[in-house]
Amino acid sequence: MSAYSTSKKLIKNVSNFINVKGYKNSLLSSDFICGWGRKKSGLNAIKLAKKHKANFLLLEDGFIRSLNLGVENSPSFSIIKDEIGIYYDATMPSKLENILNNYEFKEEELKKAKKAIEFIKKYKISKYNNNLFVPSNFFKDNEKRILIITQTANDESLKYGLASTFSTEQIIKDAIKENPNHKVYIKIHPDVLSGKKQSDFNLNAVPKECIVITHNYNPIDLLQYFNKVYTKTSAMGFEALIMGCECFCYGMPFYAGWGLSVDKIKCKRRLKKRSLEEVFYAAYMLYSEYYNPYLKQKSDIFDSIKTLAKYKDIEKANSNRLFMLGFSLWKRHFVKPFFKAKDNEIIFLNSIKSLAKYKLKEDDKFFIWGKKYDENTLKNLLLAKAKEQNLANFTPKISLVEDGFIRSISLGSDLTRPFSLIVDDKGFYINPNKPSKLEELLQNEIFDENMLNRAKNIIKILIENRFSKYNGLKHENLKIKAKNNQKIILIPAQVEDDASMILGGFGLSTYELIKKVRSKNKDAYILFKPHPDVLSGNRVGLKDEKIILEFCDEIIKDCSIDSAIKIADEIHTITSTSGFDALLRAKKVFTYGMPFYAGWGLSVDELKCERRTRKLSLEELVAGALIAYPRYINPKSKTLCEIEVCLDIMLSLQKNYFSKWYLRFVIDFRTFLLRKIRRIYEYLRKVR
Repeated sequence: MSAYSTSKKLIKNVSNFINVKGYKNSLLSSDFICGWGRKKSGLNAIKLAKKHKANFLLLEDGFIRSLNLGVENSPSFSIIKDEIGIYYDATMPSKLENILNNYEFKEEELKKAKKAIEFIKKYKISKYNNNLFVPSNFFKDNEKRILIITQTANDESLKYGLASTFSTEQIIKDAIKENPNHKVYIKIHPDVLSGKKQSDFNLNAVPKECIVITHNYNPIDLLQYFNKVYTKTSAMGFEALIMGCECFCYGMPFYAGWGLSVDKIKCKRRLKKRSLEEVFYAAYMLYSEYYNPYLKQKSDIFDSIKTLAKYKDIEKANSNRLFMLGFSLWKRHFVKPFFKAKDNEIIFLNSIKSLAKYKLKEDDKFFIWGKKYDENTLKNLLLAKAKEQNLANFTPKISLVEDGFIRSISLGSDLTRPFSLIVDDKGFYINPNKPSKLEELLQNEIFDENMLNRAKNIIKILIENRFSKYNGLKHENLKIKAKNNQKIILIPAQVEDDASMILGGFGLSTYELIKKVRSKNKDAYILFKPHPDVLSGNRVGLKDEKIILEFCDEIIKDCSIDSAIKIADEIHTITSTSGFDALLRAKKVFTYGMPFYAGWGLSVDELKCERRTRKLSLEELVAGALIAYPRYINPKSKTLCEIEVCLDIMLSLQKNYFSKWYLRFVIDFRTFLLRKIRRIYEYLRKVR
């Protein structure tokens, strides 16, 4: 299909959903001229189509649109394409209306509709999803209440939804009269609350019997407190039906006229009685098309709901005032995009003592990099400070932050910007002594078919492109001196003072590990791979070759972990993420500590964690550890994204790194300079 547009803005909005080209004079009868709903571009598209005897296609936002408001340019998850009319125009037929008049729904389709409705209720998904939950004390107990849903002035759905003969003031009067002894609440449209648009009624002329809701509360969450709503043509009226409310319509929205709502006017074209599931399936699943802007690929309603729920949770975690502890100067530079949210404030502290100059607020959040500070010490300090301020309801909200499992092209210690971060408000994934969000995910989450298929594809991408946590080292086909049929064991060394060793190694050192592995494998050929941070001089670890070669047969350096894993039969480690890399490559892994990937039946573990009782497939481990748990950033746009987008960009960067000598020279020279700067910085800190 060729598509033509009369609007540059339209091209930008819909390019993810259709192939849009610029307008040209010569049109074919098979061409489509696209426009936006009943806006100027939509009306022009219809005129041009008639003039050139071509087809028109009207576009609109879907019913599940985005995280933030459309007027704030939040990327869209869904779109509607209609070659007949548009769903909110009741003056003429639309594709949706025709579906509801003629479509024969199958039982399996209605089951899918019911499942999607349950997901919407569970995750509280609406058209826009950056909104507040209703405070538990907002409504009085045993109060009878009704809700009036207002709209924006001059909204197209009011003009074309046959609602122009009714005023919001009249609806309010009717609601008060028809519901004696009820509290009347009036919900203001989010675009009005944001200051982007005007309301469809005078906010200064609200009757004294009414209470105006001036916060942008989540519609699904809000509607659970009501059993009756009044509106003209708002799509929230359909959400009210989803939540089991009785809905009074003073216009003809898409869901009216099918026997679900109490309608003040009639539409003679709407001939059938339809169930909630039938209207839902028609509007949300047949009429709407979905796209995942974080994954950059076509989607469906179930993926859209879960993705929005995920990023809604991140937005909520990023909201309000964020205090950052233990973030070095260069980390402060790259970390901000991971914590971006509307109207939040990020404050970096040089120490816990710096908190003294700030007055606590109940919604403050605190983030600690790694184990730079003890969270219990911070928690006790915050509780004491809250007591001084008489904040009775204050609960410290503390999260730990660390690099993700697929991090970057070069080392983190070389001050390389990461592609991923982990933010955990339950614990620390490297600390098996207490639960973490990752452990709870792996223990409890039921991963659906879509997630498992994504995990399988990610494993394939990682193996084919030889990705691991750090990338950029040259891949080689290593030649070693092992005998034919001799078992080859790889021991990937770790940084001795690394938090994962301290917390998850239970006192076992790399030196003790190589002794233990040799004692259990006297005839094996043991390879030792020093940690790249230790080799670079950035971190502390075992690198005395005489000691190493007492127990190991060969030391391999300056090669990727993938190259080392490739030639090994087994990988023996304390807590290294190289063990995770080896599991992805179908190698046998032995653990001597308790890394995040141990205890799930995939590795041979010397220790046990009583909390980890579930047996996982490799795809389930990857779904939890690489898809659901970390946050990923698009290094080009500095916006949150999914792992597949990062891997695609990482592949292009790595190809350029290996194929262009001048780029490799620039990166290597930059790394050399940054290492020098880092060492000077560390020296000055010690001197001070």
